[in-house]
Amino acid sequence: MIKITADPKVLAALQKAFPRPAASAERALNKYIAALETLIFKSLQAGQTPQQKKLKLYGISLDVLANSGGRIGPKKQRTHAWLREKNLALVETVILGSKFNSEVSSVKFTNLATLTNTLKVNTQIVNTTTSDAVIDQYLGGDESSNWALFNYLYPEYRFDWPEAKRDEVFDLVPVDIDSLKNYVVWLTTLSKKLNQTKQDLALRQALTIIGVASVADGYYFQRKKPSKFGRMYYEGTSVQNVNKELRAAMLGNCWEYDIRSSVVAWKMGFAQSYLLKSCNKKTVRMVFPNTLLYLEDKRDFMVTVKHYVFPESSPVSKELQPHLLKQAFTAISFGARATASGWQNSGGVWTNPALVNIIKNSEDRSRFLEDPAVQGFIKEQGLLDNFIFESVQNHTPEILLLPEVQTSSTRASKSKVVAYLYQHGETEVMDILRDAAKEHARHPIANVHDAIFFKRKLGADLKSEIEICMREQTGNPYWRLAASELKRYEPRLLDAKLEEQAHKDRIAAEEARALKKFGDAQSSDGITFIIRTN
Repeated sequence: MIKITADPKVLAALQKAFPRPAASAERALNKYIAALETLIFKSLQAGQTPQQKKLKLYGISLDVLANSGGRIGPKKQRTHAWLREKNLALVETVILGSKFNSEVSSVKFTNLATLTNTLKVNTQIVNTTTSDAVIDQYLGGDESSNWALFNYLYPEYRFDWPEAKRDEVFDLVPVDIDSLKNYVVWLTTLSKKLNQTKQDLALRQALTIIGVASVADGYYFQRKKPSKFGRMYYEGTSVQNVNKELRAAMLGNCWEYDIRSSVVAWKMGFAQSYLLKSCNKKTVRMVFPNTLLYLEDKRDFMVTVKHYVFPESSPVSKELQPHLLKQAFTAISFGARATASGWQNSGGVWTNPALVNIIKNSEDRSRFLEDPAVQGFIKEQGLLDNFIFESVQNHTPEILLLPEVQTSSTRASKSKVVAYLYQHGETEVMDILRDAAKEHARHPIANVHDAIFFKRKLGADLKSEIEICMREQTGNPYWRLAASELKRYEPRLLDAKLEEQAHKDRIAAEEARALKKFGDAQSSDGITFIIRTN
């Protein structure tokens, strides 16, 4: 939870300026602080940039704060404006955003406001505590705080809602709370991969999930936010936007099934139509050899490209290289420009293409774009993109008029049109997957766009049957599922270690007492023993 406390003189000034009606000043200030708390909470859940963290800045919309912060007085002046005019502002703007390009402003608290963040782990407590029970109690928080968090996140929800009404608004995800607590301990004591900014974000997300699940029978509520592009997103923290380790900790032992190279597989569903339309007598394999190799033997394809793109002289670590290549091919699949450098628009603003931001080393990037397999893949993706776009122009031109696929100049963007159609196609095939699984009483515990999670493994026969349903119902023979097992974070066993050490201490004490008795007995006979220890 985020708690903001204003200096008493702020309320005093409001009460002096607006004494009537009684308590109106206090209500106005409370409403304004509540709006600010909500924005700061969302800012922290989205994550701070390194600059924001260093300067203690938070990204919020000042327009939203002004509009949701309430009004005061007979003239209905915005509380935000009044506080600023009277030099009583709780936050000051450091970097002004723009409502035209949806950029938020970076603000910091003035000396008139104090921020308390309860969704923060005290690493000293975790590092020095030797009892599992103490850590569990600390990470679980107290019940009243967890209820306050739940009501803060879901103010409209009522536990007497019918299930159908609840499911219209939320998707519920079962949470392995113990596994998630173990993840928090691991993250604060052993993790070396995440930088401090990403670690802080993961900790806030984990504590949010723990707090909600602790009072909601082990479930986390994800508020639905459907996209016009066809996908289902969620507001705030969700199984979709947490990192993979946190997702595994949250879900516990389960199986993930994701569509292999989903966007490439979807686009290849148009390959045969392209050949028929262009009266091309060649086979799909002859026209799209690189794309088919990418789909059929992705590991071999990527290893070959990696060997050429990242020689020993490359500054990119070997662990990062496959990740960058995966990002680069995904970007190309979505229409990224195959250029090695950026450009400057008429307004003087410099823009880097996606590939420049992914493969930052210029020599590696040049080798990537010069690789024959990459060039072939880019060419083949271009053929499919052009065919899909032309098909829309000829058969469903109304799609080109949708604001979400248009540029700022109201022209239809080819890449946006392809992305729009792909995400609708992805939703369709995932619905087929879910329906086929339900016929066998297999219900997913979570969904992440082109991936679905089941508590138990589907089995080879059922997986094959579902893939056949996906291919037959969409007419696309390239859909394939990849299965991977997720493991929960196991108990810390601090209590067991503590008991083991206590047992060793007891044995040592008994041995010491036995030696003392033996020594006392021998001393009474006038014999002195020297006991040597190695």
